[in-house]
Amino acid sequence: MTFTSTIALIFAVTIFALIPGPGVMSIIAQSVARGFKSTAIYCLGVVSGDLCYLLMAIFGMGLLAQKLETVFMVLKWAGAAYLIYLGVKSWMATRPTVAAPSRSQAKGTGKTYLAGLCVSLGNPKLIAFYCGFLPGFMDLQSLTTGDVVVITCSVISTVLTVLLVYAWLGDRSRTAIHSPKVWKIANRCAGSVLIGSGIAVATE
Repeated sequence: MTFTSTIALIFAVTIFALIPGPGVMSIIAQSVARGFKSTAIYCLGVVSGDLCYLLMAIFGMGLLAQKLETVFMVLKWAGAAYLIYLGVKSWMATRPTVAAPSRSQAKGTGKTYLAGLCVSLGNPKLIAFYCGFLPGFMDLQSLTTGDVVVITCSVISTVLTVLLVYAWLGDRSRTAIHSPKVWKIANRCAGSVLIGSGIAVATE
């Protein structure tokens, strides 16, 4: 990997990550409804799915990913169901009076991470991007160990940065809401987007 090809890869991944699909919409809506910290955990789950597909593409396991279609379909439905569940919770939520996270929120960290992972692993676009785009972008057979490290760090850090920026923007709009009535409307809008994202993920 040369410096030029690395920059080109980062640019391509940035464009891909910026595309506002169901995953990005769910991140923004979840950040509005639940705050940045919870959404950051969700983003880590999403990026973990990216890492799985990236390594599959690098080590020639793209065919395996395609053959395990049923498994990834189940993961997709699980992630979609969780997004819909979060959407319903956002619709029914009342404005919190304490800024600190409760114990019940802390216990949901694992579920939040797994939801992001399931949504990511069940996304057919990731299979197409990593297992289809990367082999055409570079010669995966000639990569050295150093190249693999550079590619992995570049791709994962780029995707995570983009997703966290989306989460931060959603959280900024959340903290700017002071009126209980406006907060309720925003939370229900976020809930609707989460439900819609869940449906979109399930039908992709």
